Amino acid sequence: MTSVPATISFHLCNRDATAQLGSVLGDALRTTRTQIEHVHLHTGALFVLLSGELGAGKTSIARGIAAGLGADEDAVSSPTFTIRMDHAGETRAFVHIDAWRITEDDLDQIGFDELVTSDAVVALEWPERIANRVPKRHIRIALEYAAPLEQDDRGAGEPTRTATISCHGFEPREAERIHEVLMLLVRAPRLREPHCPTCGKLLSAHESGGVSPFCSPRCQRADLGDWLLMRHRIAGSETPEFDES
Repeated sequence: MTSVPATISFHLCNRDATAQLGSVLGDALRTTRTQIEHVHLHTGALFVLLSGELGAGKTSIARGIAAGLGADEDAVSSPTFTIRMDHAGETRAFVHIDAWRITEDDLDQIGFDELVTSDAVVALEWPERIANRVPKRHIRIALEYAAPLEQDDRGAGEPTRTATISCHGFEPREAERIHEVLMLLVRAPRLREPHCPTCGKLLSAHESGGVSPFCSPRCQRADLGDWLLMRHRIAGSETPEFDES
């Protein structure tokens, strides 16, 4: 079986690309129950956690998910002052929650426990505010501002972003299906998965988000040792970069 990548990252050059990513994901989540090889996988609400700074595109992703589910995307707006907004999709409900102004103690007032046991798709902005109540089975989308790619000439003047998607608590075949759909249908450029430059290990989302690109202090020291011993080479050359002979 093909291994499921830990994360998938895309470069989103404008709002349309951001919404299109959400739409592909929403369409993949239309069914309330996925059947693969005659095995029924998890039922219940499916949470999509949307993380990122103000204006990073969380609500654009939410609108796209609504469209993919067959809900009215024009009715989806930032729910900051209403906290929870429900929308009817074609096969399952779409629920949009903004946790910016609430704490875990406020969740009972919006029927959170009942929502978890429903078959809705829930887009949750600012999930860090209620981290202890988030179901273990969820999809996380981390949005960050990014420099434009050289080939991007669309959406000039709009901020560009990277979106990093990871599945948590899924059956392997279910996570694989979601990843395959995203890789096949999302039109935004896919970014290469980060690897340690010393040993080649695939970096986790936590490791790749840090200042150092290495998987461990040991690999960082080994790389520094190569620089000090002048063993680094220019790509395609047999001559070390510091060798001036």
